[in-house]
Amino acid sequence: MLSIVLAQQLKQRGLRWQPGERDFFAMPEHNLEEQVFVVSALPALVQTLGGEQTITFHGSIEWALDYVVLTEAVWLPTETQLRELLAEAIGPDAPLRLERLTQGYRLVAGINAALCDFEAPTAEECYAQALLAALP
Repeated sequence: MLSIVLAQQLKQRGLRWQPGERDFFAMPEHNLEEQVFVVSALPALVQTLGGEQTITFHGSIEWALDYVVLTEAVWLPTETQLRELLAEAIGPDAPLRLERLTQGYRLVAGINAALCDFEAPTAEECYAQALLAALP
């Protein structure tokens, strides 16, 4: 999963999020930086009831934070979402290649007529770094 630091950098560079089902996000401004949330029409929780692990479904969740405005959330795009955003940003004819290394990944992308290399422990981080370079 993409780190909150990189996700915040993408947000600061102007990456806009239109929330969709199964999107991941964090709420670092509410001291919830360790918690990852998922957009879902019907939340499902794993709980222990009567000594057995169960999956429970809830139509609404009641807690101290009833709602937050979208601008307070930090989207944590998936590898697929990052790859699609990067491909859109660099254009259909620009080179884009992800390689698996002994430790981590290497991404080669054509950004602004230059061939750029990005290395990171995860594919998501490679795509995010390249997207940061490609955003205006």
